[in-house]
Amino acid sequence: MKNLKRILLGAVSISLLIPFSIANALPPLASGSDWLRDWSGTTLVLTSHTGPTTDAAKVMAKEFEEITGAKVEVIDESWTDLLAKHQADYAAGNGSYDVVTWAYLWGGNYVEGGLVDDMEPYMSSELADPNYDMADIPMAVQEVYGRYRLASSPNTEGLWALPYKFDVYLAMYRTDLFEEAGYDSCPATYEELYEAAAKIKANHPEMDPLAFPMAMGGNFLSSFMAMNSGYGAGTPDSWTDGNLFPKMHQPPTVAAAKMMKKLMEYMPADALDYDFDKANTAFAQGNAAFTVNWNAYMPYVLDPDSSAVSDKVAFCATPGGPEGRYSALGGWVQGISSQSENKDAAFQLIQYISGKDRGVDFAMNGGSVARFSTANDSAVVEKYPFYPLLMDILKGYTGFGVYRPWPEIEKTMETYFHKVMLGEDPESTLLKGAQQVYVQAQRGGYNPGATGPKPN
Repeated sequence: MKNLKRILLGAVSISLLIPFSIANALPPLASGSDWLRDWSGTTLVLTSHTGPTTDAAKVMAKEFEEITGAKVEVIDESWTDLLAKHQADYAAGNGSYDVVTWAYLWGGNYVEGGLVDDMEPYMSSELADPNYDMADIPMAVQEVYGRYRLASSPNTEGLWALPYKFDVYLAMYRTDLFEEAGYDSCPATYEELYEAAAKIKANHPEMDPLAFPMAMGGNFLSSFMAMNSGYGAGTPDSWTDGNLFPKMHQPPTVAAAKMMKKLMEYMPADALDYDFDKANTAFAQGNAAFTVNWNAYMPYVLDPDSSAVSDKVAFCATPGGPEGRYSALGGWVQGISSQSENKDAAFQLIQYISGKDRGVDFAMNGGSVARFSTANDSAVVEKYPFYPLLMDILKGYTGFGVYRPWPEIEKTMETYFHKVMLGEDPESTLLKGAQQVYVQAQRGGYNPGATGPKPN
């Protein structure tokens, strides 16, 4: 009997030690990562879009697996399909995902739609990275990416997401061609850019000096929104006011649209078909002297294997208008799926990917990082010389709408802006667009009438 008791006690002792033994059997914790828990036996599914940042996230996910014992499956698909897929999965109650990635401009669909959880309680829990350092993230990014302040928000003080892919609209220009035209830096205003384009065209008649992303699908608004704010349409949302009353028919936007139409004199004939990739490629191949694009596209231009101008390119903020110089803020965020069965582990994975301690590695692997410490790191700046600009030009920023009907409103606005670019009267055409946006806002459950009557 005594021997039996000893055997039973030994078995109990061993069973009590198993979790501790498993935890210590994990590879040594990376520096600054001792806040992570043992997630052996847990499988996490991260849904994202294809691209360099997600490729870098896959590297981070592998590290997370090695440290915690979790298994992380990263599903990367075309960004154009994600919103619909996430909504369909949520509506069906499938709970297929643990970590959800989305463009911040879809925020209303994720927050108001109930697809993601508020992470504010997690940030003060034992699950949080003690060195995460929110102060290292620009306040503009914290607000636009993480908060949802509309009156329709379930919690206006909630933290619904953390940064994933940091996107700022920048300008790239050919230093050799601008110097030849008499410029030692990039133009500070769109009027100066117009003058510079004329001189470059005179020197190189075969070239269309400007290549802006102008196609539908968010390309045109990305190229236009900093200009719109620079001409006085307001910030951070230059499209509508707090009640979703449209602004696109008002004088500042009309003036900005006329300026964009003017710049098209020095763009290719098919400029309205140029998306982000096509504009980037045109510049990299030496077929344009100036372009604007999201910073995520700029490594391609710096790579001698893909770019004919890698040694002739410089970066600057996009030009300004009569009311100042603004930067356009885009980007993607990550949150915890409200239907996840592994929310604690999902939160730790999100923090691991976007944490301060891993910012430099994430950037060097191709990720786009919204951190001061990363942007000022010497190795990062040497590889990506545009990084310091990302922080500096956020002093004055403008962005997309985040309300639920934004995807529909964006399509409407771009349709009417395209009409202006094709030669229709700016005032009457943009007024028609504003009338349609007003109806779309009402249909989405918002109240533009609180500001004023339907534009007429």
